[in-house]
Amino acid sequence: MQKQTKLSDHVIPKFHDFWKATKKDKYLYYVLKGGRSSAKSSHIALNRIVATIKNPVNGLAIRKHAKYMRESIFTEFKWAARLLNVDHYFKFQVSPMQIIYRPRGNKILFAGADDPTRIKSLSTEEYPYTWLWIEELAEFKTEDEIATIEDSIVREETGFDYKVFYSYNPPKRKTNWCNKKFNSVTLPEIYYVHHSDYRDNPFIAKQTLQKINILKEENDRKYRHTWLGEPIGSGVVPFENLEFRKISDEEIKRFDNHKQGIDWGYGADPTTFVRWHYDSKRKIIYAIDEKYQIKLKIEDLANWMINKKYHNHMSIADSAEPRSIAQLKDYGIKVKGAEKGPGSVEHGEKWLDELNAIVIDPKRTPNIAREFENIDYQVDRDGNIKNKLIDKDNHTIDPTRYAHEDDMIVTGKGIYSAYSS
Repeated sequence: MQKQTKLSDHVIPKFHDFWKATKKDKYLYYVLKGGRSSAKSSHIALNRIVATIKNPVNGLAIRKHAKYMRESIFTEFKWAARLLNVDHYFKFQVSPMQIIYRPRGNKILFAGADDPTRIKSLSTEEYPYTWLWIEELAEFKTEDEIATIEDSIVREETGFDYKVFYSYNPPKRKTNWCNKKFNSVTLPEIYYVHHSDYRDNPFIAKQTLQKINILKEENDRKYRHTWLGEPIGSGVVPFENLEFRKISDEEIKRFDNHKQGIDWGYGADPTTFVRWHYDSKRKIIYAIDEKYQIKLKIEDLANWMINKKYHNHMSIADSAEPRSIAQLKDYGIKVKGAEKGPGSVEHGEKWLDELNAIVIDPKRTPNIAREFENIDYQVDRDGNIKNKLIDKDNHTIDPTRYAHEDDMIVTGKGIYSAYSS
């Protein structure tokens, strides 16, 4: 009989916290992201092989396309079982693709998202399916694509904790849904997020390290994206002056230079109100409050502002809808249209970027936090960076520009600046 090896011999230090997290009831989702050769998939495979031996439950391993499973996620499990010297306890079956734990009969089933019928039949199994691993999560174009798959696992009470594992290499664009969701400071506490790269893996081959070092010298941006797992976006990070922290009620009571802006919704876009404090001496703005709602009626916005006692302070709104501005005035709201002009968008974004700090409390203003954190610059067809932010998911950024238009200093060249020349 083969001698089993100690699990601790194979768990590298970077993943000690991941293993501890899987033993807690606190998390439903375990997100392992990072660069190539970071050992993230290997540790999920090891973790789930051990779980299959310990517990009378089934698991499901998924990729977007079934044709890639045998040479990737299926092979990871075979490697994990051999590493622990427990492969003789398992039957590795290719058609249908599954791994069966011989002593008990529970299994790990494999399916591609291109075959949803196989996923729907999970309820017919002897043991309950209590965990799911979606490998290469970024292959899915939207979060909605994986929601149905998750629902096939997380259903009725089984007596065991449900666990959903995601693993992926972050896409280049910051606006990709994976990057926006799992790099956000507003992520709910049911998510455990872990980032690793090749430097955390002591078992990486010397030849691979040589190749990585060459790329690092020749193309730093490609190195950072491929091997460090950084969503490098356009290559230039907007708003490097962001500061995410708690803003206390006592701190807000001391704020006395309030700035308010409104952006009108259209279709699926929300109507947005933002309230800031501007410390003009230190060149810092603080996010105080927000209203962010699709199909928000003018009457409801007005009542909300009145209840908050924001109505007597001037709000600067998108001037593209004078009728909405007039309606707000009818309710007693102090409001005026923004003074737009050629280059005003770029100038306003530049002013925000030049501030010493943009302080945001993610719990107090989650939508402001999410949009400022995830926004990226536009690029042209050749990949060159434009001096303008992407015109998407910027519903709190635009009214922030409007709110501070009176604070923007115009230099001799006609450029808005946070600092006088």
